[in-house]
Amino acid sequence: MNSRLTITLPDDCEAIALAGGPYSNFTAVAAFLRATEQLEHRFCLGDIGGFGPLPDRTIELIRGAGLACVQGNYDHAIGYGEDDCGCGYIDPMDRHYAQVSYDYTDQKTSAEHKAWLRQLPAQIVLLWRGQSLLLCHGSPDQVNEFVWESETTDATIAGWLRQRRVSGMCATHSGLPWIRTVANGGGFWFNAGVLGRPAHEDSTRVFYGIVDFPRGASVPVPRLVELAYDPAPVAEAMRTEGLPDVFVESLLRGRWTTCCNILPAVERIPRDRLAALRQTDFHGLPEQENDECLPPYPDPVRGALN
Repeated sequence: MNSRLTITLPDDCEAIALAGGPYSNFTAVAAFLRATEQLEHRFCLGDIGGFGPLPDRTIELIRGAGLACVQGNYDHAIGYGEDDCGCGYIDPMDRHYAQVSYDYTDQKTSAEHKAWLRQLPAQIVLLWRGQSLLLCHGSPDQVNEFVWESETTDATIAGWLRQRRVSGMCATHSGLPWIRTVANGGGFWFNAGVLGRPAHEDSTRVFYGIVDFPRGASVPVPRLVELAYDPAPVAEAMRTEGLPDVFVESLLRGRWTTCCNILPAVERIPRDRLAALRQTDFHGLPEQENDECLPPYPDPVRGALN
């Protein structure tokens, strides 16, 4: 994986846009580009392919719009022809569906785009009017590290910020959006979510990130933005391309159906992610009957894995 890229933002820049995991969702990416077209500085946090259909279409949108991109684990694996996505799943069913998606994406990504993916930087540091932000994919330590809100302490975030000497970190790998501000001006952690599939909240919407730093402000401030878009063209392309029905179900129902056994207990509960930004005490969340991925994995897949 390539080394860190440093970009100095101009003094008159007052906001940047962040696209988390596009996952080949070309209509969500197009909607993001329209929603943020007034912002000159836009970035992608990696995992451009995977899950969705026709990966070249999404890569062409991102390249055409001139987004500066971090190399996610998926981008590295596709670019270098690895055997799997390197996503970090441990559950056999999660790994099964991840491999189905990876094999399809590898086959459908052009050689030209694979070469482009290979040259992406592992991380981007933004220098911004005396402040600095780190854009990474998983964590500052590991590209495929799952950094969950319910399991990550303020001390962990503060340590990363101190070690990297930055005032904020932005990532996407775990797929669920959340923001944590460290006390006493210590900085922030911002998972901007992903564009590629809904955020396990029983809604088809997705999310992207904005970091605001207006003139006169002392520090940049992260902000989560919901994005409504039409998933139907992507769902139809999934069916046409022969991708699993459970992928389509996730897109149209708004709940994770695959690669979700990695979720901690709290994150397994489908809930409004914008409302969750105001919920900081996870111990008070109720145990719900619908805290499962839907629909259940098909019996033939279970049998094949046993």
